[in-house]
Amino acid sequence: MLFLVVLFGLIVPAHAQLDTESIPPAEDQNDLFARAAASRLVIVGTVIKSEGKSERISDEAILDRLRKGKDYRASLYTIKVEDTVCRQSDFDPSAPDVDARPQPIYFFVPFDESDLPGGHYREAILPNQRYLLLLTELDSAELSERYKLDPNLIYYRGTGENRGVIPLRNSSAAGNPQKESAVVDKFRRLCDAMKPHNPADKLGLLQKLAESGDPVLQREARIAEAAVQASMKRTEKPRVESKPR
Repeated sequence: MLFLVVLFGLIVPAHAQLDTESIPPAEDQNDLFARAAASRLVIVGTVIKSEGKSERISDEAILDRLRKGKDYRASLYTIKVEDTVCRQSDFDPSAPDVDARPQPIYFFVPFDESDLPGGHYREAILPNQRYLLLLTELDSAELSERYKLDPNLIYYRGTGENRGVIPLRNSSAAGNPQKESAVVDKFRRLCDAMKPHNPADKLGLLQKLAESGDPVLQREARIAEAAVQASMKRTEKPRVESKPR
């Protein structure tokens, strides 16, 4: 009983320090190409389940962590996927194919923020809410051992932690659909331009975005064009060197 009293006294202030900082909406439309390219998947989905998890460590280890301002707990969210907006394989041909992966998506968020880069905070996810999620794949084997999770599932968290979680309005009633969020629309248009396998086709679609008149898409299309052109040069160079004289 004494341990529980002490533990509760340590947890309350520790938890109070873990409130996730929000991202200004204007920031959601920055670095679209870089964030999408770094994400295994970008999806629109709704949280349908949340569970508390904790590391399997001793009582003494728990107390030691809390004294140091660290937390041993985590949340596991189950996400029903409404739509897949981007795939990393459209940006990098060496990335794994995710289309055959089972759904729903399992989104894992450790409470502890002490190891995150400066200015990064853990993801804030609410039950029954709808989000645009930029997903980074985690080491499922390591997580399963550490938190006693199902080793056969694939776990993700936000790309850039809280920057990978963008709240959306919940879907409207049937027959009265809402207009798509501006940030979802921009990610979708950029990612659609990156879908063709042929780099020349990518460049053609990116040029149309660059001429769209939308300043965000114009900027991101130019960044994407430079990345595609650099990739083409890297693949062409070995071919040139291998040609017989």
